[in-house]
Amino acid sequence: MNSMKIAGLDNDTIKRFTVKPGAASGDKVAGNAAADQAGVISRWLDVTPEMARRWLTSNFNNRPVKDDVVAAYARDMVNGVWQPTHQGIAFNDRDELIDGQHRLLAVMKADKPVRMMVTFNLPAQIAGSKMTTMDCVDRGATRSVADQLKIQHGLKNGSQIAQVCSTIAHLCVGERMRRLSVGQTLDIYAEFKPAVDFVIEHRSKSPGLKSAGVLGAFAFCRMEHGKDLDAMFQVLNDGKGIDAWPATGKLREFLTGENATLILASMNRGIAELTVWAILNWKETELAKEPAAWLKAVEHYRATPLMRERVEKIAKIFKLPSVAV
Repeated sequence: MNSMKIAGLDNDTIKRFTVKPGAASGDKVAGNAAADQAGVISRWLDVTPEMARRWLTSNFNNRPVKDDVVAAYARDMVNGVWQPTHQGIAFNDRDELIDGQHRLLAVMKADKPVRMMVTFNLPAQIAGSKMTTMDCVDRGATRSVADQLKIQHGLKNGSQIAQVCSTIAHLCVGERMRRLSVGQTLDIYAEFKPAVDFVIEHRSKSPGLKSAGVLGAFAFCRMEHGKDLDAMFQVLNDGKGIDAWPATGKLREFLTGENATLILASMNRGIAELTVWAILNWKETELAKEPAAWLKAVEHYRATPLMRERVEKIAKIFKLPSVAV
């Protein structure tokens, strides 16, 4: 079987370590006989970066690579929280990689072996049909982080928690953070839980004011200022007494203006940094009086004695080795 050669393993090795569908129990399951006859075999393998590199040379006619997905997978692999499942790597009988390009790229980026289920020799063409096996791959509805937080972890505000934690990740790391895993989201939530719960419970109904950028910034800074910051959060939301605080007024004007409904998720990073700057002004710090203070606001909060250890702990979750992929 040519696919075995791609794996860098000879036929005898593959046969010795491979379990065919249904072979373990002997149960007659629909489709197993056809799979056995076709020579389809699956095996748990420790996929090394070198194996991943070689297998990707057989990556034909696949989807465009999503770098955020690769980075998210690699972070879990590096942190030891990647969990092997039935979803893994698959080749057809033409030696073409039909599933797993993002996983393989992540193995290379993580620069460490990762255990996965690898399947060889799936039929490229489905007998009696115009469809290919690849037509049947990745057709299900993807479970989002929000779905998992609600269903598996009982967090009724799963959607808001996921969005706020993504913003906090950016504020801690200083880079765009997308495609957080459930584990990464739960780690951030554990560190900032009281503040995250507060801003979600007391959030405004206004689209701009309840954006993840605003909520994430307040949750982030509330861990430094505590309940003292709640007054500003209330003023920003209802506008009462806001004239005494020009920076807060400008922020509210921007977030509630005629174009507020056009605020998109892609703007959360900028909104979060702008909100942190407004908070810095609210607290009347000396830094707030400096030129271009808004550029230094997030960095200031990352470095405070109360925040430094927490920020470094979160930033470590997202650190990847410097490996050329």
